[in-house]
Amino acid sequence: QVMPKDKQEVVAVLQNRGMVVGMTGDGVNDAPALKQAQIGIAVEGATDAARGASDIILTEPGLSPIFTAVVESRRIYMRLRSYVLYRLSATVQIVSLLSLLIFIYDQSISALYIILLALLNDITMIMIAYDNVSPSPAPEKPTIFSLLSLSAFLGGVMMTFSLM
Repeated sequence: QVMPKDKQEVVAVLQNRGMVVGMTGDGVNDAPALKQAQIGIAVEGATDAARGASDIILTEPGLSPIFTAVVESRRIYMRLRSYVLYRLSATVQIVSLLSLLIFIYDQSISALYIILLALLNDITMIMIAYDNVSPSPAPEKPTIFSLLSLSAFLGGVMMTFSLM
């Protein structure tokens, strides 16, 4: 028999060692530890106290919904990453191409064309929501540097093809 305070203390000790702690529970006695953990999971049939203290509430028996949630969240992450990369790359392409036209070739661009460019560019973003991505097998740690450098490279490639 483990007391509620002991469960909470185990979670706190693991957190102090730098670990990310997940806790599952179903009763009132689990609520303090569920609240303390970074990821509190109330299993199916849990009390209102456990549900209120948790971050995730399972509605089916077993732990397989956790696996499904992790896989789906990794898919969402990949779609968001695709969106950010495309948006930043397209911005690099558009800004550099318009700057080149305006400053180097001394061209004037109508405001209507810029509005149409923005609208048509946004229409292409709709497809990312339906992108068939593969979730990564392990958690990813994105860095701003990697996103910006890859976006700058892709934006440069896109601009090069725009000039051809």
